[in-house]
Amino acid sequence: MQIAVVGAGIVGASIAYHLARRGARVHLFDEGPAPAAGVTGKAFGWVNLINGDPTANYANYRIWREAISEYQRLKAALPKALQHARTGSLMWHRTAAETEALVREHQAAGATVELVDAKTIAWWEPELREVPECAAFSPDDLALDPAQLARTFVDAAIAFGAKADFDQKIVALETSDSRITGVRTAGQVVSADVVVLAAGTSVNALISPLGLAIGVESSPAVLMQFSADRPFLNRILRGPGLEIRQRPDHSLVSAASCRSAAEEEAPRAIGHRVLDVMRRKLALPDGVELRQAAVGYRPVFADGFPRLGFLPGVDGAYVAVAHPGVILAPLLGRLTMEEVMEGQRSTLVPGFNVAAFPAS
Repeated sequence: MQIAVVGAGIVGASIAYHLARRGARVHLFDEGPAPAAGVTGKAFGWVNLINGDPTANYANYRIWREAISEYQRLKAALPKALQHARTGSLMWHRTAAETEALVREHQAAGATVELVDAKTIAWWEPELREVPECAAFSPDDLALDPAQLARTFVDAAIAFGAKADFDQKIVALETSDSRITGVRTAGQVVSADVVVLAAGTSVNALISPLGLAIGVESSPAVLMQFSADRPFLNRILRGPGLEIRQRPDHSLVSAASCRSAAEEEAPRAIGHRVLDVMRRKLALPDGVELRQAAVGYRPVFADGFPRLGFLPGVDGAYVAVAHPGVILAPLLGRLTMEEVMEGQRSTLVPGFNVAAFPAS
């Protein structure tokens, strides 16, 4: 089976890997110069369940739980994918009562999380100046480099025989008698039995000539990188005004949502504001400076569910778009492979009706 995968972010890269590993002839396309050139390269890289909501949307929470388990399967199948990942996170709210309620909710839903006290937090994270009364400790959380993981997926896909073309913008889907037959770039037409659309917020533009849309919206967030010359954080830390982790090269990564259109235009201003918070809350090493701040536009849906499946009424087109992509990518890669190659539709991810989102 010849399959074209559009989009080499972390979701598309995972799909290409799983399909190629299963024996499909995969041709991966991306308009960027390398894997993860879009929003994946601006993702914080926290694989977790603690940010899910087991009370408001338990069905989606179940997807996240399965996605976390999928990372263990990925570690066995592709050890290189997680060789630099670090484990564990501490998360707290403004009051101890809120944090305690958070832990109870997740424990009731079956998550591996425990409540730790201020003494333990201070012991684990001695550079934390403002130690909370308590925090939710998630030992199985992963901190990883999303761009590196996407590159690892693509390299593994190529090793299984896939072809990857970068700097190749898909300008149109090729159709014949209500069937997708391939993709068109500026310089070529590539035939395919199935086209997997994993291009995030760009998917609507590709399917709008068919009179369809998937209801994807854009949610901007800023990823900030800071220099540091020594290790001083042991886990991901998230509290009021603070979301931070340290990379193996000692640099710091932080993330923040954009609250206004003006903030989208001034990511460095957000970075300097976050640095001020970090200096207040952490005993930073000397010389910590803002190195980079960039906005990424996350593909989100009002109901929080991924969009995964064949487009109704259009043979040969499969959609795979989701947030948070870093958490869901290995799972969506496997589920896509099983449905496209084996005809097995998972009941974990609900189907979607594009008729509910007609193209404007």
